[in-house]
Amino acid sequence: MRFRSSLYVLGVSLLTAMSLLAQDYPKVEVPLGFSFVNVHPNITPITSFNIFGGGGGVVYNFTPILGFKADFMGYTQGNGLKTRLTNAGYTVSGDVQGNLFTYMFGPQFKKHTGRLQPFGEALFGAAHSNTFGNIFNTIHSVSGSSSGNAFAMAFGGGLDFVLGHNVQLRPVEVDYLYTRFSVGGSGGSQNNFRYVGGLNFTFGGAPPVPPTASCSLSPTEILAGAPVTATISTQNFNPKRTITYKWTSTGGKVSGTGTTGTVDTTGMAPGSYTVTATATDEREKKNNVASCNASFTVKQPLPPVVSCSANPTTLAIGQPSTITMSASDPQGWPLTYSWTSTGGQLSGSGTSATLTATSADAGNTLTVTGTATNDHNLSSSCTAQVNVPPVEKCTMIEDWGECTFEKNPKKPWRVDNDCKDTLDKLSLRLQQMPNGRLNIVGFTNQEESVNVQTLGAQRSVNVKYYLTTDGPNKVDASRIQPRQGEAKGQATHFYFVPEGKLCGGQLEEGTVVDESQVQPQSRTAPTPTKKHKKAPAAAPPAQ
Repeated sequence: MRFRSSLYVLGVSLLTAMSLLAQDYPKVEVPLGFSFVNVHPNITPITSFNIFGGGGGVVYNFTPILGFKADFMGYTQGNGLKTRLTNAGYTVSGDVQGNLFTYMFGPQFKKHTGRLQPFGEALFGAAHSNTFGNIFNTIHSVSGSSSGNAFAMAFGGGLDFVLGHNVQLRPVEVDYLYTRFSVGGSGGSQNNFRYVGGLNFTFGGAPPVPPTASCSLSPTEILAGAPVTATISTQNFNPKRTITYKWTSTGGKVSGTGTTGTVDTTGMAPGSYTVTATATDEREKKNNVASCNASFTVKQPLPPVVSCSANPTTLAIGQPSTITMSASDPQGWPLTYSWTSTGGQLSGSGTSATLTATSADAGNTLTVTGTATNDHNLSSSCTAQVNVPPVEKCTMIEDWGECTFEKNPKKPWRVDNDCKDTLDKLSLRLQQMPNGRLNIVGFTNQEESVNVQTLGAQRSVNVKYYLTTDGPNKVDASRIQPRQGEAKGQATHFYFVPEGKLCGGQLEEGTVVDESQVQPQSRTAPTPTKKHKKAPAAAPPAQ
């Protein structure tokens, strides 16, 4: 009955243990196994005998080392004891059997890491047995109570070998077992040896922490061709084991068999790439692999950054301008420089050039282009513009001759035959000039200017009339300007004025004639008739 009670206690303890939450170490242990005790009954002549049985217990661990153990064991004795008594000369009627139950409690000290986990214990409690009474009764041929209770304690230890997460093999547990049973009405001590072997079941505690790994790269941004160094750091692997490493990458060539790998990025296109490292414990069957990855970026190489300026920005012919380039390379690569221009004379090298304007550049805007190129053949250009104003051209008034009006005192304004020949040639010459105009300046002599103030204007208007109307080579009237000059003689003088600005402060001679006030006269117009005054009547004779 008591043995079944012990099994009930073990079952309840087992269920309780299974309900506990996970911890960093087993919260509850339930050892079960076979046991035998070499009993020293302290009764002459029986010095020792063996009893066999088994049982188990429950250990509640407060810390990774210290736990509290409840130990329950039960043993029975067969016919071996009867044989020992018979051989000693005692008359034995029937079987001499007995049992032993121990109920002990106390601290357990155990190492909960690694596969081999030793432990020690100190247990105190009680024992119940009828074996000692049965021996005494047989030896002394008396009949009495054959059962009794006594104080019990055990000191010892053992070793557990981890088979799995929740199962351990207990090959050996040995204890000094002390009991104190009263035999024949007097006290006694029994110094016994106990052996236990079996299995130890563990509950609670965290599951094995899987190994992990973390990866890092340096640098994380590079230009193609620059190396990338990768490093893996692992956690929760067995530090006594050799870990193997494998490196892979989505781009480039990665090398390395240890915790450090190197990526060769030669020829890689710009973009993002991932390096993966895998750590493996070859001796471990489960939870033996951890991997990690990290990314790096191959940057697009950037061309140089340039800007250009000109000083001065406006040039006269023959004047120089200094063109300056400010250039830098984002990667710090060395630069070379070159210059071109749309005109002028360009010289110089490096970051400075000189542009000199030539006469062919007048009126144009010249563009100077500077180019900076790095040693990876990436280039950038900048421009600076220089304005060359047009050269102001001036014109010279040309003297084309004159006509005189001295031969016809009756018609001092008339274009005579000599003047006609001059004008016919002059009209042909004027028609050959696509631009410009002809100034006709009419002059008078001192006497004429006193008597007839507009005679010079009349002469110039009549010459225009011939050139545009009477003459054979008619000229566009808009290209002829009659003008009245000073008192220089009886003539009209011809001045051709080209288009453009007059050079050297030249002035056009005379004043413009108001042709609405001076009417032209043809050279063929009749000479006006001179009216003769009547002679005065003769005076009557004097009377």
